[in-house]
Amino acid sequence: MGFALIVAIFIIISYVISMGLGILVLFSTIEGLEFSQGSIIIYPLLFVAVEVQVNAGLYFLFLWCIFALCFVAAWKFRENLSTEIKKLLSRTTQGNPLDNNLLAMPLISSMLFVATMVLHFLQSQSGLPTGEPPVGNPFSDFLQFSGAPIVEEIIFRILPIGAFLVTYISIVGKSTRPYFSGAQRLKTCMLAVLQPDKAKERVGLRTIRESGLLGGGLTLSEWMMVFFTAALFGVAHYFGGWGIGKISQAALSGAVFAVAYLYYGIQAPILLHWYFNYYFTVFGMSSDYISAEIDMLFSWSLLANLFFGVILWFAVFIFGSLAVFGKLKRKKVHVDLEEQNP
Repeated sequence: MGFALIVAIFIIISYVISMGLGILVLFSTIEGLEFSQGSIIIYPLLFVAVEVQVNAGLYFLFLWCIFALCFVAAWKFRENLSTEIKKLLSRTTQGNPLDNNLLAMPLISSMLFVATMVLHFLQSQSGLPTGEPPVGNPFSDFLQFSGAPIVEEIIFRILPIGAFLVTYISIVGKSTRPYFSGAQRLKTCMLAVLQPDKAKERVGLRTIRESGLLGGGLTLSEWMMVFFTAALFGVAHYFGGWGIGKISQAALSGAVFAVAYLYYGIQAPILLHWYFNYYFTVFGMSSDYISAEIDMLFSWSLLANLFFGVILWFAVFIFGSLAVFGKLKRKKVHVDLEEQNP
């Protein structure tokens, strides 16, 4: 546990460093400063032909502030990051790294990173190209990749799943919490969008925190919303210019983002999406425009993510196999006892 905690903290530190590198790339380099003073066109509604012209530098700062707020929320919500680390290091208290969003993020992102890499390899061998996004001005692409986690998560996750949860929890809440005032019901509806698991707890429904993902923490209708939005996310990438192989990769990521949203809250899918878009892009740009030595830091962080993901998947396989074998063994013993005592 101690070694895994060190790796997770190292990856979290690399997140913080990448945030600072974004500021340096755009405002401390000649090319970045020149670009940041100009204007760019953004499409806030994605596939709807609505374009807005904004200052590039101010737009980036706006996105950066949203990401910073998401990090603060991930640090504070559920269990505080520092409190959870103390629990994990303590011999008297029992901690769970999944209780804090920011501490869980390296676990989730590294496993998803490895899974998408394996899926990419398998599909490439089968003749299903993933493709690549259109490449243009590196700074313009950087802003586009930075804006996607916010715009796409709002459109594909937060709006549809949030609207469903508001309706579902409002209906259920009338029977489970008939004494709620109008203000309490409004607060619960807002909480359903911001922190779905807490909203469900507030009206007496089973939550992921109490029951787990496979123990009834998500209802069938919630799982259907997870897979429906994930499928839309995958198809949207294909029509956005990627290859057909991108559908499954994006759908897998979309499903993970959706579950993270349902458990941790609105900041979780934005940060996970940020990891795949901003995090990797900014290290490459920093190496090109600030210092080639940043390549070493990026290599170490990439290695840490890969190593962490492989180890975690290996652990899931081992413990999952033991659980299945244990269940089969108990079932066999039960059958044997019934045969002996008809």
